[in-house]
Amino acid sequence: MKSHLAISLMLLGTTTPALAQDSTSEAVASLSSASTAAQAATIPTPSPATPALAMSESNGGEELTPVRPQDSPLIALAPRPRSLAALSFATPAPAASFNASGNSLPALPARSADPSPATPRPPYGYNERDYNLEIALGVSVVRFRSSVYEATGVGFHSAAAFFLKDWLAVEAAVTSGFAPTIFDDEHVKILTYGGGPKISLGHRRIEPWLHVLAGGIHALPQTAAGGQNGFQVTSGLGADYGLSPRLSIRLEGDYVGSRLFSQWQNNYQGIAAVVVHF
Repeated sequence: MKSHLAISLMLLGTTTPALAQDSTSEAVASLSSASTAAQAATIPTPSPATPALAMSESNGGEELTPVRPQDSPLIALAPRPRSLAALSFATPAPAASFNASGNSLPALPARSADPSPATPRPPYGYNERDYNLEIALGVSVVRFRSSVYEATGVGFHSAAAFFLKDWLAVEAAVTSGFAPTIFDDEHVKILTYGGGPKISLGHRRIEPWLHVLAGGIHALPQTAAGGQNGFQVTSGLGADYGLSPRLSIRLEGDYVGSRLFSQWQNNYQGIAAVVVHF
C-alpha cells in the first residue's frame, strides 16, 4: 500500500510542471495573437518605448518576459502608411545649383510651357504733337522781278518754329537766292528774313499749314535806282509729311512782296526742306 502511494506521488510531481508549462505557453500565444490583430487593425506602428507586455509564468517563480508586437510576422507584412506629400500636386521646387566655390546660386524661374506673345506696339498715329520745336533746312528757288532787273536764283532756306499750342507756333525764317550775272558781270543775290505766326491746319501724317512773316530784304547788285535793303512780307502755304515722329519732309510755296528802288515788287519762292522735331 505504501509503495503504490509513493509511485502515485512521483508521477504527480513529474506531470504538474509540464502541464503548467503548456498552460502558460497557450496563454502567451493567445495574448500575442490578440495584440498582433489589434496592431494590424491600427496601421501606425506603436513606439518602441511602450511595447505590449505578455506575461509569461514560469515554473518556480521566474521573472516576466516582455513580448514586442513588432516581432510578429503580421506586423512585418502590414503595408506602410503613405505620406501626404505623395498625394500633393504642387510643382516641385527647382534644385539648387552651386558654383565652383560651393556657394549656392539663385534658382532660375521656371519657364512657361506656352509663353504668350508680346503685344505689338501700335504705329505712330500723328494725332498729337509730341515735340514743340521744329527746325527746317532745305533748298529754295526765288523769282525776283523789278523795273530795274529780273532774276531767278537758287539758294538755301532755314526756318525754326516753336508751337505755343497744338495749332499755333511762332516762326522765323531766312531764305537766299543766287542768280546768274547781269549787267557788267554782276551777280544777283537776294536774301530775305522775317518772323511771324504759323498756323497748323491739322496734325496728321500730312500736316498742312500757313504762315505770314514780316521782315527785310537785301538785294545785290547796287543800282542807281535805290538802296540794297528794303521791307518784305512773306505769306504762303506748306505741308509736312511725317516719316517718323522726329523727322518730316516739307514742300512750301510763298508769295514775297518787297519794297525796293522806291517801288513794290511781287515775287515768289518755292522751298523743299527736311524738318527735324525736338
